[in-house]
Amino acid sequence: MLIFTNCLTETADEGCLKTANSIVKRIKEVQPETRVVSYERSSAFTDVYVKSNKLLLTKDAIKVLRKSKQDILYIPFPAKSYATALRIFILCFFAPEKVKVLFSQITDIKFFAKILFKICGADYIVLSDNTYKKLEPVVGEKRLKRIKAGVHTEKFVPVTRQMAAELKVKYRLLPDKPVVLHVGHLNEGRNVAQLMKISGDYQVLLVTSTLTKDEQDLQLKTRLLSCSNIKIIEDYLPEIQEIYQLSDVYFFPVEQEGKCIDSPLSCLEAASCNKQIVTTDFGEMKEFKGKEGFFFIESFERNKLNLLIDEAAKSAADTRQYILEYDWSNAVSGIL
Repeated sequence: MLIFTNCLTETADEGCLKTANSIVKRIKEVQPETRVVSYERSSAFTDVYVKSNKLLLTKDAIKVLRKSKQDILYIPFPAKSYATALRIFILCFFAPEKVKVLFSQITDIKFFAKILFKICGADYIVLSDNTYKKLEPVVGEKRLKRIKAGVHTEKFVPVTRQMAAELKVKYRLLPDKPVVLHVGHLNEGRNVAQLMKISGDYQVLLVTSTLTKDEQDLQLKTRLLSCSNIKIIEDYLPEIQEIYQLSDVYFFPVEQEGKCIDSPLSCLEAASCNKQIVTTDFGEMKEFKGKEGFFFIESFERNKLNLLIDEAAKSAADTRQYILEYDWSNAVSGIL
């Protein structure tokens, strides 16, 4: 297999990048002969880096694709559907072997994109039922596969109450006061302004992505920090599992399509640590409706929201049991 991607980085703390890095790492472990070709970004997993423009029409990129005698797995960074479709069409034109495309997210598929997705001949791998339903009428079920991804369940594990209290101290939080956590971008599209509605009975922790640090909404940041119970961590955290382990409730308010990958990794990682999840029905989160420990937001009205968080904080449901099938190893098996 040849993996062609612009999603590899050394510090992957964003959903799409984490998806690509996790999948590439595990494919290389199972099939060491896999060749990884990167453009725009690269990491230690990259075997070959090629210079490329937005349409992949450069001498280096075309040469690598034409010489490939292996199936190609293309993992594109999220972009508008017509731009992604055009790149896939060009990739299929120059690649002699079968191309499979892994979508971590895709927005509304426009008319031009539908035509290119259909005629290019590629197969598609998606992470949610939502995206499957968007693509299936366009390309047909034979060219479409859904996988469940992705969390490293051996890394994101539950800890004792004592350990959680010690981790709170480590990250300069009060050990005896419950923590409501959100991990993600600091912008209005993520709906993180809802954090300001959370009661002062909770410590609210927001951990932001370093990838989009220059794109932060600074006015929103100022408003968040004006709340005495909100703390923001902006640094890259190599031991990010500790942040989930110290929390009591994970809060996911995202509603707007395209503002998160289809399978919100932060929700899965929190649940893998056996935390209670307060969430919208965004993307793959719909799959957890009716599951104990998953509390779905019906209203962002302050009182209703806090009652829901209170209910979650009192729960001791085993959310981890529902996450084990989302382990990266299972996702990689599905791809291979």
